Amino acid sequence: MSVNTNIAAGDRNAFLALAEERGSAVVTDPLLAFLERCIGAPDLRKQVKDSLPALLADIAHFMAISHGRHPGIVDHASGKISDQEARDWMVAAIEGFAAERGMLNRLMVAAGPIHRHTDQDKVTAILATQARSFALLATSDRAGCAAGAAVAFVIDWQMTRPLLECTALALGIDVMPTSLPSTRNSLALIETLSATPAIARAINFGSEQMLAQQKGLWQLVAARHAAMTAR
Repeated sequence: MSVNTNIAAGDRNAFLALAEERGSAVVTDPLLAFLERCIGAPDLRKQVKDSLPALLADIAHFMAISHGRHPGIVDHASGKISDQEARDWMVAAIEGFAAERGMLNRLMVAAGPIHRHTDQDKVTAILATQARSFALLATSDRAGCAAGAAVAFVIDWQMTRPLLECTALALGIDVMPTSLPSTRNSLALIETLSATPAIARAINFGSEQMLAQQKGLWQLVAARHAAMTAR
């Protein structure tokens, strides 16, 4: 059943349902399953062996290109969220994603170069456009929009991080557990910030747009992987 897009102010359950339904996990879970099978089965057919390093490189590079530079989404959003109640969450999110950024850059180095496809120029342009879209959402002047984008991004990142952890394992890199705010704390912040229906709508808009952008990024990785394994 589709989630009602007009989430009432402070409805943390509906916000979580939105993140689960429209977030990236539906795309990353099959990729995670593929990596786990590869790690657990040394006797892989050639088609799979060839697609594995390409997938690892795409995951590492696409995420690092989109989120491995400073300032990122939470850094941008911090300049638009003046609510005192959000202070602790923002500090934790900024510090937590600084660590995530370091992980992404280590993954990119370890994965080696992206395996070029026939549509590589198009992909490069898409990544540049996505990066601008992320920044625009996180710097929106509409009260609540930047908060919705930042919180949705952090929740979605938590849901999909197991794929990054598995990528690190496949590349022989140790990663620490994330120190980003917990999903419970993120949802509590949404409840606190949704003081009026107008702000709640803006929060919802920012979160929906952010989820769509991040999911689209993962869908690009998944499509390239599907094309590679179909050869």
